[in-house]
Amino acid sequence: MQPPIRNPNPRLEFLKPLLNDSTKQFLAQHRTGRTDFSDFESIFTRLLQDHRPDPPLELLWFYSAVVFHSSKQDFGEDSVRLTRSLFQMLVPLSESFSAAKRAATLSPLVYNLSRLVKTRRREEVSELLDAIVSYVSVYCGDEERGGCGGGGGEDDLLMVTGFSFADLSRVWVVDEAGVGDCLETFMPFVGERLRREVGSESCSVGCLAGIVASQLLLLNLCLRFDSELRKDLRESVVQMVNAFHSCYFSDGILKMLLVEPYLHLTPLLGPEDEAALLETITEAVIESAESLFLNPGSGNDQRSLQLKNIAINWLFLFAKASLRYMNMFSHSRVPYHLVNWVISQGEVIRDVDTLLNSTPVSFIEWLLSLEEQGLRVFDCDHSKNYAKTVVHWSRPDLSLEATLLKQQDGVDQDAEMADHLIVSSISISSGSSTRKRKEERLDKEGETKTKLFKLRHNNFQEKARLQPFVFSDRLVNGTEVGVSDMEL
Repeated sequence: MQPPIRNPNPRLEFLKPLLNDSTKQFLAQHRTGRTDFSDFESIFTRLLQDHRPDPPLELLWFYSAVVFHSSKQDFGEDSVRLTRSLFQMLVPLSESFSAAKRAATLSPLVYNLSRLVKTRRREEVSELLDAIVSYVSVYCGDEERGGCGGGGGEDDLLMVTGFSFADLSRVWVVDEAGVGDCLETFMPFVGERLRREVGSESCSVGCLAGIVASQLLLLNLCLRFDSELRKDLRESVVQMVNAFHSCYFSDGILKMLLVEPYLHLTPLLGPEDEAALLETITEAVIESAESLFLNPGSGNDQRSLQLKNIAINWLFLFAKASLRYMNMFSHSRVPYHLVNWVISQGEVIRDVDTLLNSTPVSFIEWLLSLEEQGLRVFDCDHSKNYAKTVVHWSRPDLSLEATLLKQQDGVDQDAEMADHLIVSSISISSGSSTRKRKEERLDKEGETKTKLFKLRHNNFQEKARLQPFVFSDRLVNGTEVGVSDMEL
């Protein structure tokens, strides 16, 4: 993935050395047994006020960390009430933030919740976790405030000074004994590859927000999980996934389902229950993604690009999932978004019906063919390589190219039979012209495959009036609809 273009803000340049020095001093003082960090509180309170209404998240996280550690003595052994106080502190401090930034702000809270789920009675944690999940679904999924490229800063870097999120996590995990990888401890349900993305200086607010929301969903589901009530569990999963309606959440949960061989929930559920929950989440995510593409909204380029990337990840998930989901794929309108996006890039497509009735692997193969022809379909090499792997390991009969070649072979066989009948009924001399026609047909075979998806744009536009949805606000079939780099 290419890192975003950095636009250094001179007003924030001093924050990197300040945060580095403050982190070192805090850790050194904590090792001596100190529990009062009021001097840090006063410094960072002023900094937060100076940068209102939209201070960098790193300032807010360091401030909340020192307040949290200073407050431990006041709450004694009641770690649930201490964590609730952290939530009650973060909410008002982030009330002026975009939807994505509000969700990203809760990252330290997720860490503390994960510790509670492992160490405390689940009944004590369930009520608090329900309240946090409700907050995220109500206040952090507002599309107009940045949930899907609405101008709320989803693509902003965590901080222009380049202070690493991994460095900051050390302040939160300071009480953990024998910590190796601080970020792994801080995000126990996130795999190594996604942690590298979060720990890089090019990590965006939207990327972190998606991972935070996904972790909250997983924690809440772990508390609700009961292997004897899987029907009810499925309904709960569908409801919660739909409640987290935003591009950054969809992108985050899709990445976690694709990148992770498992969701790191075995300590909470055991391997069999984790596998059952994973299957339920996968089905719910596949279903819920549909609503992102049917929701009326702005037709700006950024939104279309984000949805294009989510649609590709959605295809990847279908290719990875079992065949039981193929009926859902055949009735989905998500592929129409990719078709329309391709057209918006100046490409023209021929056999739309064959394309839209193909398998997920065949659709991915078509996208790869467009990439090879020069269209930038995949925004990072990881995603492109993942697509190649999917196609390579798929069965030959699932390949769109193989299907088309089979159709071509059928045409050739029919032509050969006709030629044979002609040869049988006329002189041998006329057979030379028949062979000539066959040779010409073979010469044109490569050209036929090359032009398979190319035709006049107007042909598709005529069909588009009948069924596909589009990017901008308009009516399709009487319904108003609208249309991250993935590190795999």
